[in-house]
Amino acid sequence: MAEKRRYSVLTVLLAGFSVTSILGVGIALYVGLGAAYQNTRNLWVMLSDLDLTSVQRTMHERMDNVGKRAIWVADQVASGALDPSFQYGWNNAMRALSASQMDVMAYGLITGDRQFIGYDPEDMREIRRTLPVDDVLFSELAHLRGPTVNHTSFPRWDPYFKQTVIADWIPLFADGRYLGTFIQYLSLSNLSNSLIRGREDLPGVPFVLIAGNRVMAHPRLREWGDSTASALVNGADIARSPIPLPTINDIGDPVLANIGKSESIDIGNESKQRPEISNLRLSGLDLDGRYSMIVTKQMMDTPFSPIIIGLHFEEELFDDEWNRLVLASVMGGAVLLLSIIVAVIIARHFTKPIRRFAAAARAFEEDGIENQDFPDLKGSRIREYDDAARSFNHMIKAVHDRERISSLFGKFLPASIARKLLASGTDSGVLPPQQCEATVLFVDIESFTTLCEELEPQQIISMLNAYFDCATNIIEEHGGIITQFQGDAILAVFNAFDELHDHADAALDSAIAIQHAVETQQFDGLSIHCRCGVNTGRMIAGNVGASARLSFTVHGDAVNTASRLERENKVLGTRILLSDSTRDLLSNPERVIKAGQIQLRGRHSETLLYTCRR
Repeated sequence: MAEKRRYSVLTVLLAGFSVTSILGVGIALYVGLGAAYQNTRNLWVMLSDLDLTSVQRTMHERMDNVGKRAIWVADQVASGALDPSFQYGWNNAMRALSASQMDVMAYGLITGDRQFIGYDPEDMREIRRTLPVDDVLFSELAHLRGPTVNHTSFPRWDPYFKQTVIADWIPLFADGRYLGTFIQYLSLSNLSNSLIRGREDLPGVPFVLIAGNRVMAHPRLREWGDSTASALVNGADIARSPIPLPTINDIGDPVLANIGKSESIDIGNESKQRPEISNLRLSGLDLDGRYSMIVTKQMMDTPFSPIIIGLHFEEELFDDEWNRLVLASVMGGAVLLLSIIVAVIIARHFTKPIRRFAAAARAFEEDGIENQDFPDLKGSRIREYDDAARSFNHMIKAVHDRERISSLFGKFLPASIARKLLASGTDSGVLPPQQCEATVLFVDIESFTTLCEELEPQQIISMLNAYFDCATNIIEEHGGIITQFQGDAILAVFNAFDELHDHADAALDSAIAIQHAVETQQFDGLSIHCRCGVNTGRMIAGNVGASARLSFTVHGDAVNTASRLERENKVLGTRILLSDSTRDLLSNPERVIKAGQIQLRGRHSETLLYTCRR
């Protein structure tokens, strides 16, 4: 596979800066100077269309959801599955409805005496109110007509909710008997406010008109509604009655009040390239020397009346955009060349520390810490580069020291103990003693004294080193830890420092593997034999010795018993002996057979001994 082509940091920085700068200035010159006014105007038309289309889609979706919910409730009542007179079942059904995304402010049942008992879906708070006369008329007409589909009222300003609302209602019948009217109050203010929300700091004034001249949404609608409701309050019942929506002359917006005097403007090729905005109407209004642009879109398929959604803004907005584009074009062309020259100088200076750092990292990767004498990276006046150089130098020193410490520790301590000492965070070298149940393996060479008399010291040392290497590998492969080399003997423990669930099996497997190794190979040209004692019991694991020189080992009667079992091999003529405590923990006790029953030194009772099957 061909090696990928690589580029230097300097090349990437210069190329990226040059391309983006030239491309950005070139596009700004082309677009800005080519058709600044027309493009800016069309941009606002498209953004307005997105806002208006979003409101239209949201309104349709919410009205559909409200209608489906009303029909579902009527069907449940008609089938007998839901009874408004059964308060417990009705309340549970209403709570179940609130679990879904309802998009309504309140819903409930119209009862007699103009009473509405409903719920707020946000927190299932109960709402009781005396209904406006218009809403009660719906219920009375439904009683006379019989079962019918849901109907929607004309939008009104409701002082109770302090929003523009519509009421969707459907009569509830069961077996021809009228049980009440299910009504839902949908907030048109929340719907249409999606035009207003988030546009507080943007140019333009959004609005929604209904029935030609009634204002359903406008930034000033809430202020008008509060003041009008307060002026009309003469009693509790009047305060709860809907108020007709204001006209375009009541809201205090001169552009909206004179919208009928605006002149249509042709959108041009934009409508041909984007058919989805062909139903938009763009018009202009010259009012007291200030020219405003008005974008409107008509919604025909609504349940109450055609709705006009729109946005108007002043033409000065386009002039500001044009001036900004011209200024940016002039300044961009002048600064571009100077920027590239400065970028070359800065990039070359900034990339020097990076190149040095990369060269040192490659040397560390290729040669390793042991084969490379790393020079210290030079510092830099740039803080981040200087910190990186210092950190790299410290890292190389720390890695070198850690490798040296790990190498030295590995020669004198088991790996698990070395890791615990390094992780302890202290220099005392002391690990807390711990009591545990573990299995001890004691291995000794037969007739070692005779070998020492017959062989030269150098031969003895070479043979022992080869034998210890072999035995150590076997024990560690089975999860054991060698705590002591006592002359020609090995003391190993399983489950003392590292948790090992099958420690009895691991110790026995190690003894069998060592016996097989000494029977099938020679050590520095010599053949030897060994004996193994295996015992399981409670013991203390920890470090002992002077404060300046410590040793990690295990203590207890279980350890002494393993040593005595090893010596009993001479008496019983076996190679491996294990106690009944070890045999009981084997995953398969049938692996071993009874070798005898003797009284070990220091014991008051006899101990059952086992050995491996041949």
